[in-house]
Amino acid sequence: MRYQDLFATASESLFRTKSRSLLTILGIVIGIAAVILMLSIGQGAERFILSEVADLGADLVFVEPASGDPTSGPPSPFIEQTMTLQDADEMSRSGLFTVVSPTLVSTVPVTFGEVNDFLQIQGVDSSFIDLFPGELRYGSYLEESDIDSYAKVAVIGSEVAEDFFGDRNPVGERIKIKSNSYRVIGVFEEQGTRFFQNLDKQVSIPVTTMQRDVLAVEYVNYITARVPSGAEIENVKEDLRYLMRDVHDIDNPEGDPALDDFFVSSQDDATETIGMVGNVLTILLSSIAAISLVVGGIGIMNIMLVSVTERTREIGLRKAVGATYKEILQQFLVESVLLTLFGGLIGVLVGSLVSYAVGWVLVQFFLPTWTIVIPLNAVFLGAAVSTVVGLVFGIYPARSAARLNPIDALRYE
Repeated sequence: MRYQDLFATASESLFRTKSRSLLTILGIVIGIAAVILMLSIGQGAERFILSEVADLGADLVFVEPASGDPTSGPPSPFIEQTMTLQDADEMSRSGLFTVVSPTLVSTVPVTFGEVNDFLQIQGVDSSFIDLFPGELRYGSYLEESDIDSYAKVAVIGSEVAEDFFGDRNPVGERIKIKSNSYRVIGVFEEQGTRFFQNLDKQVSIPVTTMQRDVLAVEYVNYITARVPSGAEIENVKEDLRYLMRDVHDIDNPEGDPALDDFFVSSQDDATETIGMVGNVLTILLSSIAAISLVVGGIGIMNIMLVSVTERTREIGLRKAVGATYKEILQQFLVESVLLTLFGGLIGVLVGSLVSYAVGWVLVQFFLPTWTIVIPLNAVFLGAAVSTVVGLVFGIYPARSAARLNPIDALRYE
């Protein structure tokens, strides 16, 4: 039988049972669309996180508390807080960095008149703006004298200013952080987000004031430092580890991270970790979506077995007039592949459209910096996998049909 006759016969057979064919295709459509959507979300999330990390700066080094695990991640309230202002002073005196700035962060109630909100308060020093520049709409930034004198002054984000004061200049006004009054000395221009934090909803106050009057603690959450231009950042990180061990009186001649009570990291470390997490996430999401393909393949096999049963007399008649084992096998395989191929193409289209729609919604309403990704590898993979599914799950029904005895098949009722 010629190949064009095979396709014509298979297409005619599928069109005779349109409803059943469409329902069978639906399983493949859902499976392929799910794979594309999951890969799109996974790759989009990875790019979004990497873009947030890139904003931190390639020449910055971070020191934070750790519980012996070099991949402990961001500061956690469940581990001992070991970083202090003295550590920042030692880092400044070491000559390893051009700028050093400690940071203490918490979310507390902030009030102005009848307006109140829970906002992120960050205790910083006057050097923080050198590490993370920001334009001021009104007023001025924190000065060293504010840090030394435990001044009750605040620099607020643009959204905070709008929520509390509307369009007017709030410099000189007083806001209440917990139970203490703070004078507003500056307002930032709109800054957006940095590493998943809305900078426009933050309030910055002197780190010393934050320690004494807001949280009543002696530690800071982390210390940020800038490596001099031309310095090898990995070498500086290693020198910093030696310095911190000396300052914290840690006996660790072998440099075992498990013995340290701190963790030194940079943008490259975060990028590497995020890349690994992104790969794992993509594999996980794709594996979950692949279950739909397996279910769809099993559905095709069941439908093809039903088709073999329904067409037993037809198969017997074809064999009686000279159809070979190979021709019967090819006919049913082509039907199975056509089903999955059509399903795969529709699934690719549906998956791409849904991925674009989901990305558009995220960009418009939730994450403006989200990147809409339609992974081409997933598109080609979807078309290829759908064809393979048709072959794999169509072989058994096709062989069953091809092996029928023509005499028994003609007697079948």
